[in-house]
Amino acid sequence: PTQSMDTTAGYLRVSTRTQSTDRQRSEIEDFLDGDVFAEAEVYVDVASGANDSRPEFKRLSEDIESGEIDHVVTYEMSRLSRRLTTTADFIDLCVENEVALTTTSDGFPNLTGDGNVGDALIGKLFGWLMEFELQMIRERVQSGVNRAIESGKWVGRPPYGFTTNDEGYLIIDVEDYLAMQMAVESVLLSPQQSVNSIARTYGVPQSSLDRVYKDEEHRELYLTGKTDDERLTTALGEEAPRQSEVSDLEERLTELESKMSAEE
Repeated sequence: PTQSMDTTAGYLRVSTRTQSTDRQRSEIEDFLDGDVFAEAEVYVDVASGANDSRPEFKRLSEDIESGEIDHVVTYEMSRLSRRLTTTADFIDLCVENEVALTTTSDGFPNLTGDGNVGDALIGKLFGWLMEFELQMIRERVQSGVNRAIESGKWVGRPPYGFTTNDEGYLIIDVEDYLAMQMAVESVLLSPQQSVNSIARTYGVPQSSLDRVYKDEEHRELYLTGKTDDERLTTALGEEAPRQSEVSDLEERLTELESKMSAEE
């Protein structure tokens, strides 16, 4: 049993109301002196450990920060949280406020609460573990993204006029594609008209229209249906809408300029 403390807190958590906290309560009571447990402030949550909005966990954190708690006792670290980032933040909170932290059943190195180097090192260790976990998550996500792209799936927001099916493959939305095509044509043929008014006329987002007409590759996608991205080419497929007349006009102008230069 530990030495009696005036402001000991016991934290108990189960995920559902069909589960019981009796075992956790019994373990904490056995660990503490009976009188200490009787005087302890007990915090009980019925919620997933992945949920950071648990009312009693939040109240415990606030009481630590306000200096009302000197020692936290819980059955195991997973009772505090299933999220490493949340656990690391809670340990930091205890270290900063010189609060002891004890788990009765999982062998976690306890915090003494006296501000010693050991407590700080445990806090640092969890910080490193947190960074390692985040890095592993980022790598798993990126690996999944790469696999999806390699299999021909579209990752992220599709270009305007396209969407994705249930398998994640790109498909064309002909109506939106044609609306963007006509909007781009209008911008190029009517430079005196504002992009904003053209976007409203054809019902396309101004930000999307801005990106398309200012970028040569994007313009080509809508004016000629040509693209280096095989996923877009596949989506266009046999359902590709008409080629814009503007692209023909641009080609004729280019040819005319070449002939005039040759004649000069």
